[in-house]
Amino acid sequence: MAFLYPSFLWALAAISIPIVLHLIQLRRAKRIEFSNVKFIQVSKDLTASQRNLKELLILAARILFIIFLVLAFAQPFISASETERPTDSSQVTIALDNSLSMQNLHADEDLTLLTVAADQAKRVLDIFPSTTAISVNTNSNYNRAATIGTSEAVSALDQLSHSTRPFVSQQVMKADQGYAEHVFLFSDFQKSYFEPSLLSKVDSNRVYHLVPLKAADIANVFVDSVYLADEFVRPDTEGRFYVRLYNAGNKAIPDCPVRLVIDNVQIAALSIDLPPKQITETTINFTIRGEGSKQAWVEVEDYPVEFDNLYYFVLQPSGRLAITEISSSEASPLQRLYQNEPLFQTQRFSPDNIDYARLNSSDIIVLQGIEEIPAALISTLETFVKSGGTLAIIPPLSERSSTYAALMQALAIPANLNTGSSTKTSLAIPSRDNPFFKTIFSDYDPKMQMPAAVRKLVWSRSSEDILKYRGGAPYLSRFDRGQGKVYLLAAPLQPEQNELVSHALFVPVMYRLAISSYKQEQQIAYRLQNSAISIPVQKQAGSENIYKLVKDSTVFIPEQQIRGGRLVFNVPPDLEEPGFYDLQLQGNTVGRFAFNFEKQESLLEQYSPAELRSFLSKDQQQVHVYDYSDTFSVKSEFEKRFFGVTLWKYCLILCLIFLMAEIALIRFL
Repeated sequence: MAFLYPSFLWALAAISIPIVLHLIQLRRAKRIEFSNVKFIQVSKDLTASQRNLKELLILAARILFIIFLVLAFAQPFISASETERPTDSSQVTIALDNSLSMQNLHADEDLTLLTVAADQAKRVLDIFPSTTAISVNTNSNYNRAATIGTSEAVSALDQLSHSTRPFVSQQVMKADQGYAEHVFLFSDFQKSYFEPSLLSKVDSNRVYHLVPLKAADIANVFVDSVYLADEFVRPDTEGRFYVRLYNAGNKAIPDCPVRLVIDNVQIAALSIDLPPKQITETTINFTIRGEGSKQAWVEVEDYPVEFDNLYYFVLQPSGRLAITEISSSEASPLQRLYQNEPLFQTQRFSPDNIDYARLNSSDIIVLQGIEEIPAALISTLETFVKSGGTLAIIPPLSERSSTYAALMQALAIPANLNTGSSTKTSLAIPSRDNPFFKTIFSDYDPKMQMPAAVRKLVWSRSSEDILKYRGGAPYLSRFDRGQGKVYLLAAPLQPEQNELVSHALFVPVMYRLAISSYKQEQQIAYRLQNSAISIPVQKQAGSENIYKLVKDSTVFIPEQQIRGGRLVFNVPPDLEEPGFYDLQLQGNTVGRFAFNFEKQESLLEQYSPAELRSFLSKDQQQVHVYDYSDTFSVKSEFEKRFFGVTLWKYCLILCLIFLMAEIALIRFL
């Protein structure tokens, strides 16, 4: 034990005063005369030994009062355990994680983690003198916060609110912390964001205090993603999309309410059982009424973490699909098939009369049974596929065409015409789990009657075999080439060669083949941390072409450039609020986007103090991890470690105790 002001110990000589008073007995007897003895109070018998004991106890109480009063002024303390660290800190940084995950409730208090963290931070500030320079840093202003006094820091902590920006561990733990001697970090330490490897890279000249906050539970339900069963969205036509819900907690959630809202009108409501730590997928049917894009969202009911209860997305009606058929016959079954659907815009060219300029505007080109392929067409098709187009090749009746080998070589596809047997073979029943057939079968029959077909075109090593013969040979396959796709059909479309033409599968398969060529110009939803977004635009001559993202009265001008007829822009870092944003050019809306939070923020699983300590090496004495505890425990542990244990308060309490003891002895004994 040591004393902060040892010179006050000279005042211990004052204990001689009560001793002297006790020895000379300053109190002297007085003669009191009464007119009648009846007024004399009856006295108790008191022996000399009892009187002496009382006087000795009073003397001891007075002496101890003076001793502890002097010690209180001398301020005794037990030295700090961290003797290698300076205890006089003039710079302190409070790094407080105010991300949305801090909405979760604390394990021991019916308060949010952010409220408890702010309360603990204010208690820690009480340790330091009022002259200490404090920097209060949060997720949105880290390393940009001004240095303030203790009272201003307390006021800043009282005004804290949740930030939509995630906890950035790189900024918190990097070495450049100004001149802060002590850095306090209050966080829930989410496993999805905090990087333990950063603990080995902290500045060895500063002291880091990690204060984990224990959540009551890690249960949370959020929408993982939403995607359309059919990328084609048609007005006044029933569509279907899939909702993927994730239960991040350890307990199953029965009957979780889910709602679908389109243009502020509730379209569907359902209840779903969600097993723990799993993604549950459900389907919802919808119908778009009217033209134009529709604002939609899926809403789940979940408490207490509510920031991710809404998932926004945009439903944009699709344009018509451009299908170009190159065939020798005007009576092609594809013409009759596609012309019956207003969704498709069809055109046909004969091999001898092709408008090559119009080919590039097609979504899909169908090479249907032509005997000889012109060299110019081969070159055009190669460029078309590499640039992202879709090509479907249906072989001719003759297997002696030499131009097909040149086309396959240009497309780098290991395929050739079959000169062997023309015997028809039945097709195998397709798998119901194949995404190509996901919405085709309303009632899947594993014993359905399948058509038979010859095998005029043979190949191997495709990207996906969609349909096969019973022997396992591919009948319809997809090849991914660059940004485009190539589909190969093994048999011509003549009924005597291919029974699929008259089978119930023909229409849905050929429709799906055409629809697969559709390129969605933009996603139905984006994350706030998307680095870049690309959409097609039409450049307006004579204008500045400055695009803006607008939500209500808030306007953002993102970094942007137009390349090859497409606008590429970065999501502004200040765009933090989810919802719908209009893309505007000169005041006119040219697009609409939906933004949502990153999924990592919704994963509430956190590192425990023991896990955090396990990431530290033995020589990292400057990083301290506190156990789950209340505000006073954190403050007390810090004082013991760095400032030592001050005892003057206990001395003052003992002074009061002995003073009251003296009063009690005089009055009651």
